[in-house]
Amino acid sequence: MDLRKRPRVTPKVMLYALVDALGMLVLASGLMWLVRGEALFIAGFPGSGGAAVGAVIAGIALIVWAVVRILGELTRNPAAGTDRR
Repeated sequence: MDLRKRPRVTPKVMLYALVDALGMLVLASGLMWLVRGEALFIAGFPGSGGAAVGAVIAGIALIVWAVVRILGELTRNPAAGTDRR
């Protein structure tokens, strides 16, 4: 029976997770402005349709970058408690 161990979560993975969360907030801010015309958290951000589209693109880019880095770290690091032979 193949019992898989959980991957080790390193400080790098946690940092990438924070960047991922930041990307989600930027994406949500841009989408909120495009849908309702009002800011989500920070008054005046984004301030126009162009800035909202830029926020959506930046949010998606941050999310994709962070997910790729997280997956790379998790596949590179051995699972916790496994032997290296």
